[in-house]
Amino acid sequence: MTHFLVSLLSLFGVAMSEPNSDSIVSRHGEVWLASQPSEADLDAWAAAGAVLVVNSRTPEETASLPFDMRAAVESRGMRYAELPIGGASGASPALTGELARLLAASDGPVVMHCRSGTRSAHLYAAYLITGDRALSTPFDTMNWPGGRDMGMVRALTPPPVE
Repeated sequence: MTHFLVSLLSLFGVAMSEPNSDSIVSRHGEVWLASQPSEADLDAWAAAGAVLVVNSRTPEETASLPFDMRAAVESRGMRYAELPIGGASGASPALTGELARLLAASDGPVVMHCRSGTRSAHLYAAYLITGDRALSTPFDTMNWPGGRDMGMVRALTPPPVE
């Protein structure tokens, strides 16, 4: 489906491509879930039209990378946000609210990543459930092939607004 849309948009002069990146684990519309990217992955994401990279790794994990993630993302013309999950950061429903704001303000593909993509997938699952409380299978909805912990999703899901 993504390949079809990229081809269709190219007919109208919109230059986009599918990311040629081994780090992309799953795609759901304009949200791509990924493992830790290399700088080459960042190049591929930028070339494919990604506008925002959301990092769900902890500050300690991000600091241990061999490159400055924020600078590397921003130097490629993409926006960068950190929504850390795990360690001292824990798992907070506030992260899902912030993700909703980021996604609403984005006008193109968004890449969410952590080490393996799993924490990002759980945050995105909480976002999906927040938008549709009847949704019982968010991981199937987003074609997520990895681990699934509904307890973590519940910890990240804000209470219903009444």
